[in-house]
Amino acid sequence: MSDTKAEPPLVFIYDRYPGRLGRGRGILNLRLEGCQNWAAAQRWEIVGRWVDLGDQALTDEDRPRFDELVTDMAEMSEVAPGRSLICLVHHWDRLTRHGNRGQYQHRITAAGGYTSTTFGDDDQATTLAAPGEAR
Repeated sequence: MSDTKAEPPLVFIYDRYPGRLGRGRGILNLRLEGCQNWAAAQRWEIVGRWVDLGDQALTDEDRPRFDELVTDMAEMSEVAPGRSLICLVHHWDRLTRHGNRGQYQHRITAAGGYTSTTFGDDDQATTLAAPGEAR
C-alpha cells in the first residue's frame, strides 16, 4: 500500500481596491489576510497575491493585475500538470460588482483553474460558457 498524497492546490489570491497605495487600505488588508488564513486552513499552497488598485479596480476593461494572474496561472498549469489551480477571492464581488462575473471566471477556467471564495463557494463543478457562447 503506497503512502502517496496528492499535492495541495496552488492558490492565486486576487482582490481589487479603488483606493491607492498608502492610507485607508485596512479593509483590503483584512480581505487579503482572510484569503491567506482560508488557504492555510485548507492546507493550500499560496503562489502569490494580485491586486488591482485605483481606477483599474473599478473598470471591467482594464485589470492589469488580473491579466497577470491569468497569465501566471496558465503558465503554472504547464509547469505543474495535475495540480489544482485556484483563484481565491474573499467574496464573488471581488471579481466584479457590476460587470459580468462569468467573464472573469471563464478566463480562470481557460487558464486551467477555478475560482473559490473564503465562504466555501467555488465554481469547480460549474461549466462556464465563454462570453457570447450558449450554455
